[in-house]
Amino acid sequence: MLWFNNRKDQDMEEQSCGCNPCGPCRPCPPPGPPGPSGPTGATGPTGATGPEGPAGPTGATGPTGATGPAGGATGPTGATGPTGAAGPTGATGPTGATGPTGATGPTGATGPTGPAAQEAQFLSAYSTPPQAGTTGTDLILDRNASQNGTAVTHDQNSPAVTLQEPGFYNVSFQSALAPGTGASFPLTVTLNLEQDGTIVPGTTVQHTFNSAADTATVSFSQIVQAASAPSTLQVTGDGNPYFYGPVSMTVQKIG
Repeated sequence: MLWFNNRKDQDMEEQSCGCNPCGPCRPCPPPGPPGPSGPTGATGPTGATGPEGPAGPTGATGPTGATGPAGGATGPTGATGPTGAAGPTGATGPTGATGPTGATGPTGATGPTGPAAQEAQFLSAYSTPPQAGTTGTDLILDRNASQNGTAVTHDQNSPAVTLQEPGFYNVSFQSALAPGTGASFPLTVTLNLEQDGTIVPGTTVQHTFNSAADTATVSFSQIVQAASAPSTLQVTGDGNPYFYGPVSMTVQKIG
């Protein structure tokens, strides 16, 4: 039936274009221009998506690979570069404010009582009228002015002052000097403090006279030690001739 219809359509086409197998053929006219495209049909519905299956289990961790060989040898340390120049000193910041005074701490315990002060021991002797002297004369002290304690003693009209206790003593001496009768000039008179016959260093005083009218005052102050007692002190003169006086000497035990 399909074949019949197709054949019928073919025959009709041949007749319409004047082609007849039974008669002479005429050229068919050129085909007409194509007709416009028909509208696009609607898109069919999208098929439903199937559900995903569950994720499979994580595979076991593979073994760790062997450690690769160490890198090449460490290169030598480079030389230290030069030290850079010192930067400028920064400005001094301002002094902060003084903080408040803290609370007064507690009073400390009273320390132990020190030893009782020792009573001062001293002697002062003098001689007022001028007396004649020459080389080797021991200057006489004819009076005692004041005395305290028994560490220092002196007999009146004697040149000797006696230290009765071992220790340290301060000795102060002063005397006026003048040329003696018949002296030759220049005349030098020297005085020394002697302890047990030996000159005490630092106690030598002297004056040189150029005329009979000259006068002078000499003095010394020195600390002496009495390593043992008794120990004798006296002032001895050197010069020919001279006058001495008034004269005074004070001896005080200081330790």
